[in-house]
Amino acid sequence: MNRRKLPIGIQTFAKIREADYYYVDKTAFALKMIDEGTAYFLSRPRRFGKSLFLDTLAELFAGNEPLFRGLHCYDKWDWNVKYPVIRISFAEGVMASRANLEARIHRILAENERLLGVEKDEGDIPDRFIALIQAAAAKRTAGRGAGG
Repeated sequence: MNRRKLPIGIQTFAKIREADYYYVDKTAFALKMIDEGTAYFLSRPRRFGKSLFLDTLAELFAGNEPLFRGLHCYDKWDWNVKYPVIRISFAEGVMASRANLEARIHRILAENERLLGVEKDEGDIPDRFIALIQAAAAKRTAGRGAGG
């Protein structure tokens, strides 16, 4: 009997699915959140799957269909539609000062601008974040086409 590995410390949905680790399918909850909610605050203890769940949502919205084969959401999601995803995480490192925090936020915004292929904004953090969201929304609207 070939046993699957436990995904201890792995927060990447793709790695868990591609390497055939054990995975508890929470995509039914994801679909319910998407269909019924507007805004959520995810509060769970450390090491309780928040990052993995958010990564699962990101892969779902990005339309990474092969990762979801055999899961609850597979036949309930339109894999032809892809949504731009903005990822922001402060999980790595401790910010010792406001300047360090601001520099980290600018790096995060720059990486999202690069990944989404949008023009880099040189404004302050709030203006840059707003511009990133607007550019992502414009890409989503432009990508829908007729009937989307």
